[in-house]
Amino acid sequence: MVDLKKKILWQCRRGLWELDAILIPFVERNFDDLDSENKTLFTELLSYEDIEVFDLLVNKIDPKDKKMKPLVELILNSHMEALKTNL
Repeated sequence: MVDLKKKILWQCRRGLWELDAILIPFVERNFDDLDSENKTLFTELLSYEDIEVFDLLVNKIDPKDKKMKPLVELILNSHMEALKTNL
């Protein structure tokens, strides 16, 4: 499992600071606790183009694939909680 997490962390380095700031901390804090379905969905999310991921996580546009919505909400909620604790 450690190798999968390392691979996922590497794939989270998107080249856009905003995405890195959301995805990397999410994986570091939450990936181990995701069920297998959400891990699979997260891996699928990483296959999206950067602009698509940016739209989902920064512009908060609903995903075209509805099965992705709960995961996106989980990522965003985790990010908001992290921001609150850092204030």
